[in-house]
Amino acid sequence: MKVFNNIKDKNFIELLKGSSISLVVKVSAMLLSYLAMLFITNYYGAEEWGIYSLSFTVLSIVILVPKFGFENSIVRIVSELKINNNSIEIFSVLKKITFFSLSIAIVVILILNVFHESLAIKVLKEPKMSYNIQLISYILIPSLFLTIISATFQAYKKTMLFMLFQTGLINLFFLFFLFFLHLLNITKNIFEIYVYSTILALIIGVFTFSKVLKLKKNTQKNNIIYSYNKILNVSFPMMLSGSFALLMGWSDILMLSYYKTTFDVGVYNSTLRLAALSGVVLIAVNAIATPKFVEYYAKKDTKGLEDTVKKSTKIIFFTSTPILLILIFFSKQILSFFGDEFIIGYLALTYLCISRFINGISGSVGYIMQMTDQQSIYQNIIIIAFFINLILNYILIPKIGFNGAAIASSIAMVFWNITLVFIIKRKLGFWTIYIPFITK
Repeated sequence: MKVFNNIKDKNFIELLKGSSISLVVKVSAMLLSYLAMLFITNYYGAEEWGIYSLSFTVLSIVILVPKFGFENSIVRIVSELKINNNSIEIFSVLKKITFFSLSIAIVVILILNVFHESLAIKVLKEPKMSYNIQLISYILIPSLFLTIISATFQAYKKTMLFMLFQTGLINLFFLFFLFFLHLLNITKNIFEIYVYSTILALIIGVFTFSKVLKLKKNTQKNNIIYSYNKILNVSFPMMLSGSFALLMGWSDILMLSYYKTTFDVGVYNSTLRLAALSGVVLIAVNAIATPKFVEYYAKKDTKGLEDTVKKSTKIIFFTSTPILLILIFFSKQILSFFGDEFIIGYLALTYLCISRFINGISGSVGYIMQMTDQQSIYQNIIIIAFFINLILNYILIPKIGFNGAAIASSIAMVFWNITLVFIIKRKLGFWTIYIPFITK
């Protein structure tokens, strides 16, 4: 009877349909990413994969300030304005965000080009990174534009386009260029190939954005106005929480690079990417559920918000559990696909999978907080988790290498998820966590 009622539930149908679409695209994008990883690790080895991983880490860090949390605040603001059919103000918000991001990005680009050698040798302790840091400066603005484009598509519930321009197209082009250049026996810097892939994805993204969302042509307007101050007040806590969440993940890589070798970085990064498979459903569900959180909260419909949260968490549990079990019980066999040297990462993979399972059954706690005006509290919890991770990395990495990094990351992730579950219960009045036969 409950299943039949769910089938008639328009909210559930929209959630399931949107999640299914985004899941297919996300899984496809991740598959392309893993094929690229297989290609690089088998043809170039763990060390070159480690340098590429380190380059991607640096890009993820330097883009944090120019992005300023806009990947989340765009969804929050545009979803709210869309409810009120305020297309002119949506266009105005996107223009302000673009101008602000570009202004900061130009400063970051100048710094990277001036200090690329010092950063490579003194900070990263890897001279080969000097050229890659320059490449990072070239890719910064294209990556920012893709962030704005994909976040806007998410706010409009165009989940396929959101997932496609978030990572899908880049991964497709990256893998294609890797194979194509290999067939032609042309040797290229791996990260340079990633830069070309991003620029090509941006060109297609700009064209698609202009065709799909004709924001200029809508003239209906209401009294909701977002000034620069109002946009930044919404975005700043999201930037801090997003920055510390990413730094939490990538600090493992940076500290491994400092205390160990690029080989350790390569092995650990492989386990991180595999562990991410256990969270792929959470990402897919969030793609469609996040703008729905805003809609229900803006309408003050707490019951509708609770219903959406609980249905999404159940979907996450039943679809992510089989992936988790496969990754844990067949960890050695799966890692061996990247080469025998990667098998030693099986314990790290197990730790990471367990923490991501807790992340999944806890529900979309981060997005719930950020879409219901609780972004400042979320920011504080993530900052605390970051320092827990940093301290544990400092203690464990010198002693047990990438296994220490995995333990530190896992403890921090469990801390922030469980803490947010209790905070949401206190603030909004319902549990987000789903455990079969215990919670409804």
